[in-house]
Amino acid sequence: MKIAHWHVCPCRERRSIPALLAAGALVTGLAASGASSQPASIPDPSAAAVVEPLFNTADLTFLQHMIVHHEQAVAMSLLVPERSGRPEFHRFADYVRRAQTAEIGMMQALLDLAAERGLELPEQHLHDDPPMAGMLSSARMAALAEASGAEFERLWLEGMIFHHQGAIDMSHAQQRQQLANGRRPYNLGVLVEEIIVEQRAEIATMRQWLDAWGPEEPDRD
Repeated sequence: MKIAHWHVCPCRERRSIPALLAAGALVTGLAASGASSQPASIPDPSAAAVVEPLFNTADLTFLQHMIVHHEQAVAMSLLVPERSGRPEFHRFADYVRRAQTAEIGMMQALLDLAAERGLELPEQHLHDDPPMAGMLSSARMAALAEASGAEFERLWLEGMIFHHQGAIDMSHAQQRQQLANGRRPYNLGVLVEEIIVEQRAEIATMRQWLDAWGPEEPDRD
């Protein structure tokens, strides 16, 4: 009796592994194509982050007003060299002039940037005398220009202390509106803080001089 021997063809074994891999790849490809056939989710426009403008109207108004305010301080500083003989007073007035001129340039650059970004600058009507709180009236400026010596020094120090306090009050108001709106406008917050710190220090110096130099004693004939 013959015993049957079953043989597995080696070629079939060699073909079985590639066939399985190909079948697996086919299943994976079908699964992937099925997943990609799902419609893409559409973003909700309401969930998009709202991009705020660099400045609001109050920011722009602050910059415009502070430029006008600084310009008067520069004009006051230019009166000092010909009306006082104190070298320290000359140096102080020149420092005020240079510092406020630099800040005017910074503020104008922010206004120019706002205009470039398409923001409409608010129209200002500064026709009062003085144009705003914290500035000297035209009468006080005229009296300052006519004075000299100790009288000029007293009028100038009193006027600039008042003027600096006006700038500090304006800066505090700007800080309050920024806090209320939860905003920190581009480069404006730092500038406002610098104005407050620097002008407080300058007020302290001017008060010391006002006390030390004393009021002018009028001449008696």
